[in-house]
Amino acid sequence: MDKKKAIATRYDSSAEIYDNRYIEIQAHKYQEILSRVDFSESSGIIDIGCGTGTFLGLIKQLVNENGKQLLGVDLSHEMIKIAHEKFPDIDFIVADSDNLPIKDGYFERILSVTHLQNLSEPDMTLNEIKRISTKDAIVAISILRKTWTQEELQKILKKSDLEIKDEWIADVEDIGVICCRS
Repeated sequence: MDKKKAIATRYDSSAEIYDNRYIEIQAHKYQEILSRVDFSESSGIIDIGCGTGTFLGLIKQLVNENGKQLLGVDLSHEMIKIAHEKFPDIDFIVADSDNLPIKDGYFERILSVTHLQNLSEPDMTLNEIKRISTKDAIVAISILRKTWTQEELQKILKKSDLEIKDEWIADVEDIGVICCRS
């Protein structure tokens, strides 16, 4: 079984318990990003590796979402099924983050929360992030610090031509960056 299929299967099997198991940890990650990124002025927000859609649901509550395109993308069918049930007025799709079915230069805010470290070729997803982002886009990325160091994350971002504007090491389990296109 290839790595992507194994990841989808793993998240499919944990989808029903995911929110109960990780809600507190995820809330810390979301707060780190919300304290650094303004979502109120952006018309397009995408969460790549959105899981059950909780972060987009939170963003929707916090900002006036009239006219905003909110899109969640995940490889797990079961996670997306739950996201649809929880937030029927937000768009969610099952898609591979290495080959996003999205036109170039569309999103102003791109989120990837504890997603990249699961990929065998994260460069491909970072290239997709850059492709779908507007020229003034802000990209928020967090990864599990038990899988990558901050230096490893910086190295891979440098290859993708995403410029780091802010960095943090969360109290819980993540390290993160806020980037823009360079």
